[in-house]
Amino acid sequence: MNAPFDLMVDITEAPSLDAKYEIFSNFIKSEYGYIGVNYVLFTDTRSLETIHGNHASKRSGLPDEWREIYQRNNYARDDLGMRMGALGHKPMLQSSFYRLLHEEKLPPNIARVVSGVRDFVSSGVVIPLEANGIRAVVGLYDTSGIIANHDARFAKRWPVIQTLANHLHLSSDWSSDLITQMGLSEMNLKVLRLKAQGLRVKEILYEIQRDNPKTVDNHMRRLRKALGTRNDIETVLRAAKLGLLQEDSLKPHQVNPQLYEALTRR
Repeated sequence: MNAPFDLMVDITEAPSLDAKYEIFSNFIKSEYGYIGVNYVLFTDTRSLETIHGNHASKRSGLPDEWREIYQRNNYARDDLGMRMGALGHKPMLQSSFYRLLHEEKLPPNIARVVSGVRDFVSSGVVIPLEANGIRAVVGLYDTSGIIANHDARFAKRWPVIQTLANHLHLSSDWSSDLITQMGLSEMNLKVLRLKAQGLRVKEILYEIQRDNPKTVDNHMRRLRKALGTRNDIETVLRAAKLGLLQEDSLKPHQVNPQLYEALTRR
């Protein structure tokens, strides 16, 4: 059982999110036979719309044909596995989705996605994850094999697999990917970090060398839209959870008391 512990060390020491994901997916494939490995981070889980519209992902192993079908048919909107990852707390076997499909207990929009998955995936499991208040899901898929055999194997191995997936999520920094995906500029982030320090609008304008007070409002509005938040405190809180703030932005002596208290309650 040394290999999983060695893997946790390797994931911790890997220099980037891509490197951590590659180490994890290679081990899962070689040790447990999962060809497909999906790691999805949710930036907002307050509604089904935000679950399916506000996420970032790392995917490997499944055929390119499936990726094209998934994107062309907008399956992300009705993906039951994503919903379970965002809202659930226990692993859910792919066979349970197929059973619901067979028993005609799924709404048509969700049934079409599960049916599409079944054409490419014989068995697998969806594992909900949470670290520092940020939800994610790891989907592990076998493209060939017998469902009953997979489910029996997973029942014996799930504590180790769950621990490794938890560690991947706890160790991962998605900030660079999210900044790119959300289209955030350096100035957006600078205003955000100055706001986290408790600076007033005039002080922020001085730091960014601008004169128009609306400049700060415009940047914060852009950030609220990207992060799905309603006010400045909520925006800074979510940004902190997602790793979008510099580490020294959150020290008590630099952040106004109300904001720091909100951040430390996460």
